[in-house]
Formats: sequence, structure tokens, C-alpha cells
Amino acid sequence: MKRKLLSLVCACALGLGLVSGTAPLVAAQTAADAKADPAKKPVEKKKPSDRTVRVIMGYAFAAIPESVPKSNGEMVKLDRSDPNKFIVPIEDARRIIRRASLSASADLCGLKDLERQHFGNIMKNEKTTKKWTPNQFIYIGLLHTTTGLVMTGNVQAGDDAEKKEDGSQDARKDYICSPQERERVKAAVEADIKALASAQ
Repeated sequence: MKRKLLSLVCACALGLGLVSGTAPLVAAQTAADAKADPAKKPVEKKKPSDRTVRVIMGYAFAAIPESVPKSNGEMVKLDRSDPNKFIVPIEDARRIIRRASLSASADLCGLKDLERQHFGNIMKNEKTTKKWTPNQFIYIGLLHTTTGLVMTGNVQAGDDAEKKEDGSQDARKDYICSPQERERVKAAVEADIKALASAQ
């Protein structure tokens, strides 16, 4: 299943010009680090590479549904024929992905409520900018979701996609979040929530 999704993402990313030729896709480095070294801290402060950002952008576009519900429950079809109606500039995507990686770190450390609060504040902050169309706002939410899926190993790219597909490679299962690390992640996410609130 994951391999089929990877093929879909590759096709979407290539079609959108997000990745070039036959170059291998690269998953979020934090997930690989967490698997290789359980003692490594999951809060990623480094700026994601262009390649990582473009791969996650490809995942997000591939995840756009055919339709979404309105507030009254009526389903509205989404026209995915023009990617430019959804995709946001790469620097905006990078900023969202960096914040989404904090949410994913909270998930890895079992801070579910804080993860949800952080996501809500990210989306509220993006909405207050009034720079995004409804389609782009949907895409931004999917950028957050797919970043978390890559970091926790639920969706894989590159070499990770060739590993066992029974869930045994999930970073969530491999990573051990110590009490000290949990507090560090909690402090980092809470600080970003405050930063988001002050920017609104």
C-alpha cells in the first residue's frame, strides 16, 4: 500500500515539476535520524532542504480529495487539473513544514493534545494572513498532515519505501522519548504556539 502511494506521489511530484528526472526522493531527515539513533532529539531546528520540501509538497498534492464538505454537509468537488490553484510558494511551504515537524515531534512524544492545539494555531495563523484561497488553505492543512506522516514513518519515501511494509519500521515505534526530551519538545511547541498567537 505504501509503495503504491509512493508511486502516486512520484507521478504527481514529477508532473508538477517538484522533483526532477530520476533523482531519488528523500524523506524528512528527522524521521531517518530518529530511526537510526533513538537518542537523537526529534525537534528539528534546521531548515528543510528544497528537495525535502518538494517531496512533501508532492505528497500533499497527491492527498487532495476529490471533494470536501461545506458547513451544511453538502459536498463540493475540487478541480485538481490546475495545481497552481492549490500549491503555495516553496518558502511558505518550508515555513509550514518546519512548524508541522514540531507537531510531529509532539506526536512522537505522546503529546496529543498539544499537537492538536499547535495544528489549530498554525491554521488560524495562516487564515488571518488572508493571502490564501480556499483551495490553498486545504493544501496547507495537507502539508501539515503529510509532514507528520513522513516523520512518524506512516508514509515513506526513497530508501525507506523499500523496507518492510508491515509497520515495524514506523519511527513512532522505534523512537523512545525520554522524560527530559518530552519536556524539551513540550517547551518548544508551547513557545511556538505563543509565537503564533502573537503574530495574529
